[in-house]
Amino acid sequence: MYANDIELEVKVDDFQNPESQNSKSLTSKVTTYLRWIGSILIILSAISFMLQGHEEILPAYRYWIGLGLTLLLCSGGLVCAYLFHETKGARIFFGLGAAFIPVQVSQVAAMIYAYWHGNKALQPEYSWLQFMEVSPTVIAIDFVITGLLLFSVNYASYSILARKHLKTLIGASVIGNTLLLLPIRDATLVPLVIAALFLFLRKTEHKLHNDASMRLAEGMAARALISLPLWILAGRSLLHPASFLLLIVISAILVIYCIYDIKRYTKSPAIIYMTQWIGTFAAMTIWISILNELLLTNDNYFGGLLPIALILFVLSDKVNYHAQLYRLISSIIAIGLSYAALSGQETMAPLFAITAGILLTIAGMKYREKMPFISGNICVTGGLFFFWEYAINFYSSAPWICSIGLGLIVILLASYIENKEKQIMAKSRYYFKELKGWN
Repeated sequence: MYANDIELEVKVDDFQNPESQNSKSLTSKVTTYLRWIGSILIILSAISFMLQGHEEILPAYRYWIGLGLTLLLCSGGLVCAYLFHETKGARIFFGLGAAFIPVQVSQVAAMIYAYWHGNKALQPEYSWLQFMEVSPTVIAIDFVITGLLLFSVNYASYSILARKHLKTLIGASVIGNTLLLLPIRDATLVPLVIAALFLFLRKTEHKLHNDASMRLAEGMAARALISLPLWILAGRSLLHPASFLLLIVISAILVIYCIYDIKRYTKSPAIIYMTQWIGTFAAMTIWISILNELLLTNDNYFGGLLPIALILFVLSDKVNYHAQLYRLISSIIAIGLSYAALSGQETMAPLFAITAGILLTIAGMKYREKMPFISGNICVTGGLFFFWEYAINFYSSAPWICSIGLGLIVILLASYIENKEKQIMAKSRYYFKELKGWN
């Protein structure tokens, strides 16, 4: 009863003193800005240390400096939690500490890889990314310390950020960091590892996203932390000679994130619009890369580019902006490439043209749009006319057979038109009326 009276007095006092509320609001804004500034300074300072190189510092020492920074961040979290009894700062410190763990893991991974492969190890051009000549004893000590940190710091961080999904988050983090430790830099295996980790994290992400609490700031931070090993893997792979498979995997990840998944993270029209185009160009890059890898010759080059039109049509159903423009561009590309293939006498040109035409026609009917529908008819017509040469050659070799066949078709057509005149006229008027009402 006494506590309720005090709470009531405080509320009345705040109501009677709006300056008190304004002061609290101002303090909250100032502390928020200070936390952002402090976090950015810590991150930029750590990145600066790693990128500047410091060639005079041995790789093992660089690891220990990073380790000291991670422990310092965790100490800051403990101070906020137990000395200041303040959870926001503790969450930030432990979150930053968890973010630095994959960096420590990547350094140990570089040491293991260099020792495992010796002089045959692929090393990046930059000396500050090379971890050569580290003794096995130091590597073993660093490995054990990193493993202990991986469990302890992640446990503390995810406990304070999202305790409800602690087991899931720690499991995802351990799997990601374990894959990061693998001593491989192969142009085929690394893209496969990246793809597998991406699919696993995306499945985990969908599960976490279904919980409303994981869409709050703390939950979003925890979800972002488990994806860090994936981005380090992808970034590390770019330091070595690029491969066809790596380009395909990275482009596919961009397509999924930029067109499908971005809407789960933001409602900003500007961000969604920008990422939509990034995802679109990434999707086209995938197919162009496949064509280049297949070393497509001029005999079927234009026909091979036709799937770009199909890609744009598929994406038009998923994007938030300019869906009709996607279908318009796709229709124009399909006509241009079909007739370029036909005029170039490409082997599969008629099949490509007719197939593209049928798909465009069906799409035009589905979306009730004139351009895809008309483009489809043009492509089908062009594909059929491609066989006109064969018809002429056949007529030259056996004119009487062609004349008899043509005569029979003309007579039957005349009979059909006379018998179905009303139905044909009614359907034709309905057809043009519907087509006129389409976009």
